[in-house]
Amino acid sequence: MSNPETLYQNSISIRQLPINFDRTDLALFQRELKKDIPATKLLRLQNVNVNPDGIIFRGTKIFAESFASPKYLDAWLTPKAKLKFFVKNYLFKDIEKIDSNVFWFTDNWSDTYFHWITDALPRLFSIREKIVDGTLLLPASYQEKKYITSSLSPFVFQEVKFVNHIIPCKNLHIPTHTAPTGNYNEALIKDLRSFYTDFYSKTDSDSIGDKVYISRSKAPKRKIQNEEECLVVLKEYGFKVVYFEDYSFEQQVKICLDARYLISNHGAGLTNMLFMKSGSSVFELRKKADIRNNCFFSLASALNLKYFYQICDSENPDEDAHTANLIVDCKLLRKN
Repeated sequence: MSNPETLYQNSISIRQLPINFDRTDLALFQRELKKDIPATKLLRLQNVNVNPDGIIFRGTKIFAESFASPKYLDAWLTPKAKLKFFVKNYLFKDIEKIDSNVFWFTDNWSDTYFHWITDALPRLFSIREKIVDGTLLLPASYQEKKYITSSLSPFVFQEVKFVNHIIPCKNLHIPTHTAPTGNYNEALIKDLRSFYTDFYSKTDSDSIGDKVYISRSKAPKRKIQNEEECLVVLKEYGFKVVYFEDYSFEQQVKICLDARYLISNHGAGLTNMLFMKSGSSVFELRKKADIRNNCFFSLASALNLKYFYQICDSENPDEDAHTANLIVDCKLLRKN
């Protein structure tokens, strides 16, 4: 590996407290009020292989750059997993070698909406001027996800190649993570917002109004159990209900471009606050006592959005916040 080039300098992110902050909730946000954001560097790995699962390897070495964090490599490298990996990748392989410069910017979490938008795309944006004559490599499964292919539209590159067999690469260029997941390089994330809003503002609007409620009723988990009751309150205040599963990536961007107020419970839909104008307002419905999931609080602060929140009970208090259905206090909702 050659000496890496610095793309973005290290920085410190100091978060703004929620607009409706209650001091009794300090424990929810305390760990996230100040974060060191490391520098983003461009690595060059020579003579490595990539496979359809997004794993980068050379010989018996598997590179930590394949994962969202090096700690996940240690968890992945069980004896059984190693044996299965090497049998799959060395006994049954179809090889296509690439000698030209290629770029890689994903990890083992990048195929979900939140991590694609807030982790992978910032890395791609950090090398946008270097990929003009280059080839982007993506795991084969990414081709099936329309939001991934659509979100590449604003970028200029020679080609994108979906990896459906092992590809040896003479020179593989990888930007490091622009921040630990759930955190953000503030200068970069604001520039990424401008990059997308400038691109999509030139096309016809898909606005449904400036007050948007994102429903998760079509999602398999993290629903609002008493959503019908909530909708009565929200509609009184002029909020339109959207199900982002029914919209293309481009349509989601345009809806949030025109939204001044965005409400939802914790979930992928709130990722689209990235496309809202500075000074707009975001309202997150959160599970009681969840001190871990502050990615949207941090994103709102990085984008200069006004962040509001409401603590909610869940159907099962012992269930993890990633899956728990919420019960919203509608009197408090009306107040907020």
